[in-house]
Amino acid sequence: MKKLSIITTCFIVLLYLGGCKEDLGISKPLVNDGAAPGLVSGVSVTNRPGTAKIVYQIPGDNDLSYIKAEYEIRPGVFREVKSSKTNDSLIVDGFGQAKEYQVKLYAVDNGENKSDPVIVTVNPTLPPVITILNSLNLISDFGGVGVVTNNPTGAEVAVVMVEKVANGSDKTLNTFYTRSKNEVFNIRGYKPEPVVFGAYVRDKFGNVSDMIYKEVTPIEEVRLDRFLFSAPLFPNDMKSFDEGSWGVAKIWDNSTWSGFHSIYDDPTILFPQWVSINLGVKAQLSRFKLFQRTADESFIFSHFNIRTFEIWGSNNPSPDGNWDNWVFMGRFESIKPSGLPVGQNTAEDRAKANDGEDYTMPIGSPAVSYIRIKALSNWSGGGFLQIMEAQFWGNLQ
Repeated sequence: MKKLSIITTCFIVLLYLGGCKEDLGISKPLVNDGAAPGLVSGVSVTNRPGTAKIVYQIPGDNDLSYIKAEYEIRPGVFREVKSSKTNDSLIVDGFGQAKEYQVKLYAVDNGENKSDPVIVTVNPTLPPVITILNSLNLISDFGGVGVVTNNPTGAEVAVVMVEKVANGSDKTLNTFYTRSKNEVFNIRGYKPEPVVFGAYVRDKFGNVSDMIYKEVTPIEEVRLDRFLFSAPLFPNDMKSFDEGSWGVAKIWDNSTWSGFHSIYDDPTILFPQWVSINLGVKAQLSRFKLFQRTADESFIFSHFNIRTFEIWGSNNPSPDGNWDNWVFMGRFESIKPSGLPVGQNTAEDRAKANDGEDYTMPIGSPAVSYIRIKALSNWSGGGFLQIMEAQFWGNLQ
């Protein structure tokens, strides 16, 4: 019994005081030996846009914890990057110019003792804020200006748009945040009169490009007259189950209570499904708006409302409806603001469905007199197609 008591006492000491010498895998406080680790060695540098990759050999100290880089990206602005002892490289970033920068590399041990610095010179190439600005294009757009960006590295940047006003100062219009390699932004709401727009680029490190200016004359934009629309009803267009109440013409009757509703009792009919509209004029489309069926809460971003689709255009469609004289003009998707599963709607979801969903046509789309809405899917995942209302804007030719 006395032997058992001794073992029990030792076990308790092991748990709470870490005694009895036997290692039970319990973490022990780190010991600071006060000695700095060795230096990194064998350093090489690969320079990249606004960044540099530094490869090195780590010192052989048993208590090494990590490698740290310290450097200045702008006067008085310093950055620090750490890399685990299991890595043989790190990335230094945030540079706003293509020039030489000094980087100090330290080896740091478990006691936070750090080695003397190893000075490394890096020469990052042109950073994204400069390359994006150099390729940025301001072009005439419907009701304003189009901002065409090229961001080959996919850097996180902000494109800030301004207008040069009468007193010569800059009025900030909007800030567009992006990491897309190619993107087009739009500033609208202007008359077709010359306007001097400006733009500059900034990144998450606080680097800011120069400003560029360009005088742009916005293109006049009008809403197309729905009273000129008609339904050509080509042989291969999707038919309605009731042309009188749910035919193609209901798409532009200025009511979201009824709309187009395709045949739903034929199991052989699959997507894609399309309908054609004669606009009654030749126009370069700038944007359009589609409305869902919202008569019941359960229909919103659900049911058979259109989800992914394409717009095609023509000026001389074949009477048999074939696609020979049709031109692809863009692919679009209905986006639910909340991102919630089908059947779960927020107030924002309901508002967007009721207000209609806005889509922008690609800049430079051809002027056409006929369009086709080619549905690729609906919100239910199959079955028939519904489009309650459509509105179109553009420049008449």
